Amino acid sequence: MVHSHYVAYPAIIDDRENTPGTYTVTFPDVPGAISQGVGIPEALENGAEALALMLYDEKILPTVSDLSMVNADNPETIVSYIMVDLIDAAKKVKLGEPTFIINPDKSETVTLNKATYDELVRRNMELEEQLFDSQLQSRIKEGPGNLVPSEEEIEANKERNPFSSLSDKDLFD
Repeated sequence: MVHSHYVAYPAIIDDRENTPGTYTVTFPDVPGAISQGVGIPEALENGAEALALMLYDEKILPTVSDLSMVNADNPETIVSYIMVDLIDAAKKVKLGEPTFIINPDKSETVTLNKATYDELVRRNMELEEQLFDSQLQSRIKEGPGNLVPSEEEIEANKERNPFSSLSDKDLFD
């Protein structure tokens, strides 16, 4: 029995540009659906999620390429159909303001919903607080160290200060 809310598209599963065992998943018919996974099972699962997110609200779906043609065009990769349930995907999507984050290691743009973005910000703030607290505790354990009068420190750093020869008028006008 064929269900119109199920779709399957050829996926290219490729590890040539990654560390061994990490696979990038792309779809020739759905260029924006890009994912990655460690190991083939994770790559397939993440690829299915990327495909579902790109297509769940599309009114006109892209034409599906012939699997053998995609395989012929990509002989050094694994080519397989990945199937998704678009109705199930639509139920899982939480709509919010999209947030774009550019991965500095890759040229792709990742779109997150507002709830996911807010959660990442919250976790980042917790990590920053933990790091600050750890550094503070370390400084407390070290003690105050040697106290140096400010005049000595200023005099010692004069040679390294490129602005020491300038007057206040030169600096602030």
